[in-house]
Amino acid sequence: MDAMSEHTNELVAKKIALQENFKQHTAVNGFSYEEWINPSAGSFYENYKKDLAEIDNEMAPPLKYQ
Repeated sequence: MDAMSEHTNELVAKKIALQENFKQHTAVNGFSYEEWINPSAGSFYENYKKDLAEIDNEMAPPLKYQ
């Protein structure tokens, strides 16, 4: 396996773990649409969305137009 595939596999594993953590959090605490839309500083939702965005941006960087 080349380094690129290994890195991609690591990112996929992180994303799956993050999604599992979200699933467990909402199972225990319920889903708050208000917190999802406007998360308070340092909240679970803010951290989840930040971490997910970092992984997604690394897996598929935004297109750059010339």
